[in-house]
Amino acid sequence: MDRIKEEDFRRILRAYKKDFEGLGHKKILITGASGMITTYLAEFLLFVAEQYHLDLYLQCRNQKKAEALYEEYLGKKYLHIMTFDFENGDIPDICFDYIIHAASPASTSMFVKKPVDVISPNVIGTWHLLQHARRFSITKFLFFSSNSIYGEGGTEKEVLTERDYGIVDPLNERSSYIESKRLAEQMCLAFWKQYQIPATIIRICHTYGPTFDIENDSRIIPRIIRQILEEKDIEIYKDPHSVIQYTYIADMVTGILLVLLKGECGQAYNAGANEVVKMDDVVSWMVYADERIKVKLIEKEIDKDYPFAPGKGVNFVKVSNEKLRRLGWVKMFDNRESISRIVVYYIEKDKTLKNMGRSE
Repeated sequence: MDRIKEEDFRRILRAYKKDFEGLGHKKILITGASGMITTYLAEFLLFVAEQYHLDLYLQCRNQKKAEALYEEYLGKKYLHIMTFDFENGDIPDICFDYIIHAASPASTSMFVKKPVDVISPNVIGTWHLLQHARRFSITKFLFFSSNSIYGEGGTEKEVLTERDYGIVDPLNERSSYIESKRLAEQMCLAFWKQYQIPATIIRICHTYGPTFDIENDSRIIPRIIRQILEEKDIEIYKDPHSVIQYTYIADMVTGILLVLLKGECGQAYNAGANEVVKMDDVVSWMVYADERIKVKLIEKEIDKDYPFAPGKGVNFVKVSNEKLRRLGWVKMFDNRESISRIVVYYIEKDKTLKNMGRSE
């Protein structure tokens, strides 16, 4: 295991060891276990599997990719990598204690180009998994939703709680993700009300960490990491009003586990740190994270091509995490330090891979 993740995991355990006792002797299914957040979540659970006597069932589409991600634990009796198609109702006859349903495309390009592939795991997949949960009377079903379900505008509040909503145009080409997440949330509530299936919802806010697929992820942090590694200068628009509510993945994972173990059935919980940061600062922290970085930061004035200009339907409203904090969640990781650490992580990983290539 790499140094950064091990440091994170040990720090998490020191803070939440007693809270996580409810994991003991449980069978846990995670769908979409090769995603950015779920990879880190699964690695943490594998790290503590012997301590808590866990059985982990990691559902992925690609067996080889999953085996590469979890290579360190292959052969362990508590790791089960599975490729079943839950969207077709093809779910093993296993009585899982916990089901964490996280499988869903999260790329904006997918929302536009392959909306059916976005809707299917969120709606059809959630239906089949909830039916499985009903059949086996599981302990908890946790659905990964998103803060994007709040939509655009519609409220004058500066901070959104779990009961505040904006507007979503169902015919907008990007609404496949939001609308399918909304329907899945309603299904969780419906199964709880009608069949007493213990379903809970976590609304994930913007998250970053050392599990980005930097080759394919088009979001700003993995994109800039890729440019740093390729030693390409970085151009950004100079916009002091461009801000984001970022959460380091270790803090996100502790929130996920607390909602799984302590969250009320039929309820949704926002998961994200309170801190709002300027994107200008985030990019600057990345570029100056390490003395080995050779790229220059070039700021451009806002022009007609800037996608976040006023009037283009993009806004920012802070999301409240008060409900999550009542479960005992506390933010532990500083954004500036954590963003710098993951840049260094990818620099060291890239150097190791290059050295291995030279030695072959």
